[in-house]
Amino acid sequence: MLIFVQIAAYRDSLLGSTLRDLLEKAGNPENLRVTICHQYHPDDAFNAELDVYRDDDRFNIIDMLYHESRGLCWARNLIQQHYKGEAYTLQVDSHMRFIQNWDTVLINMLVSLQERGYPKPVLTTYPPHFEPTAFEYREVPPNQIVLREFDKHGVYPIGWPAEIPGWEALTAPVPARFLAGGFAFSIGAFCQDVQDDPHLYFMGEEINIALRAYTHGYDLFHPHINITWHYYSRRESPKHWEDHAAIEAVELLAMDRLRRFFESGEKTSGYDWGIYGLGKERTLRDYEEFAGILLCQKKAQPYTLKHLPPPNPRIYPTEQEWLDSFCCCVNNVLHIPHSVFVKDDYDQAVIAFAADKRIVHELELDAAGVAAMIQRQFDSYTLEVGFSCSHLPDSWILSLHSASSGWEKKIRGRMPYFVAGLGNFSIKKCQVL
Repeated sequence: MLIFVQIAAYRDSLLGSTLRDLLEKAGNPENLRVTICHQYHPDDAFNAELDVYRDDDRFNIIDMLYHESRGLCWARNLIQQHYKGEAYTLQVDSHMRFIQNWDTVLINMLVSLQERGYPKPVLTTYPPHFEPTAFEYREVPPNQIVLREFDKHGVYPIGWPAEIPGWEALTAPVPARFLAGGFAFSIGAFCQDVQDDPHLYFMGEEINIALRAYTHGYDLFHPHINITWHYYSRRESPKHWEDHAAIEAVELLAMDRLRRFFESGEKTSGYDWGIYGLGKERTLRDYEEFAGILLCQKKAQPYTLKHLPPPNPRIYPTEQEWLDSFCCCVNNVLHIPHSVFVKDDYDQAVIAFAADKRIVHELELDAAGVAAMIQRQFDSYTLEVGFSCSHLPDSWILSLHSASSGWEKKIRGRMPYFVAGLGNFSIKKCQVL
C-alpha cells in the first residue's frame, strides 16, 4: 500500500534529517511516495542535502525560489496536485522525527477505525517537541488539541496541545475536534477531497481543513500514542513572514476570506468557493454541534472549554437553550501604555470588559497585582487575562486607585482581537480609545 507523503519546506535546515528519519524509521520505505515543495534561497548551504533524492523514483521535488512562494497553504496545495491515487496520505512538516515502523503503526490504526465504522478517519495531533541536537526517544503523554481562545482577529478558534487524560490505559485513538496541519494521516483521497485553500496564508488553515473535512464525511481522531515529534521553535531557520513584505496585509485578506466562509458557507456574493467549499455529507451546523463551537459568534460550550472529548452531548430541548449554552473564552494579553500610570502609589485597579458598551466581566487587582503588571515592561505594560463570559468583549476599561488621590479617570482600550472592518485594524497592539 503506497503512502503519498506531503512536505512543504521553507528554507529549513532540518529537511534533510527529517527525510532521513522518515525513511530509516519506515517499515516499508519502498512504499513511500514523497512530494516536497522545496522553497529555497540559493545561498542556503543545506540545499545540497536534497541532491541524494533527486534520482530516487520515490521522490518528487518541486524547487521554488523563496521569493516566489505565496505561503504555507499555497505550497501545500501545490503538493496536492501531484497525488497519483496512493492508498494513504501523510502530511508532515519538514522538521520532524518518527517512531520505528511509523507507517505500519499508522495504517493499522487507520484500518482499526474503519473496522469500527469510520470509513474516512483522519489521524492528527500536535506532536511533542524535540530538540534536534539532543533527540532521544522517551515516552511522553500524547496530545489532544483543545480550544484555547479565538485569534487576535477574532475570526477562528486557536487549538492548543494538552495531554490526553488517561492516555496510559488507552488502546485506540480518541475523537478530535481539531486538525493539525503539521501531522495528518488519512486515506489517499483526503488530499483531493479537502485540498488546502491557496488563498489562505498560514493562520486559520487548520480550522478550515477540519471543518471542510468533517462536512466531507471525514472523522478526526488523535492517536493514543506518539507517532512523531515536532521542532516548534526553529530558532535558526528563516520564516516566510520574515522574508516577505506586507505579510500583515496578506494575512488580513486571508482572515477576511475565512470569516466570510464561516458566515455563509458557500453562498457569499462575489465568492466562488469551488473545491475549497464545504462538503455535502454534513453541514457547518453539524460540525458546530459536534465540536461545541459557534464559529461566527466566537463562542464555545463549557463542555468544550473543559477539554472533554467530542461529540458534545445534545442535552438541550430547544434550539434557543442550545444557543444559550455557549459562552465566549478570552485568553489575551492587554497592552496598556506607560503614560497611563502617572503616580507611584496605585494600590487597586478594576478592569471591566465590555461588549457593545455592556459590561460582561470584571477583574480586580490589589496592590500586588498592580505592581506585578507594572513590572512587565516592554513597549507597554502588559496584563494576561483569561475568563469566559456571555459575549465576546470588544473593549476594556481600566480604573486605577491612588492611595493619595483616590480613583482616577478611566482609561479605555480595544481588545487585541477586535475586528472592525479588518482593514482599519492594527494587529500589532491594542489601541487606546
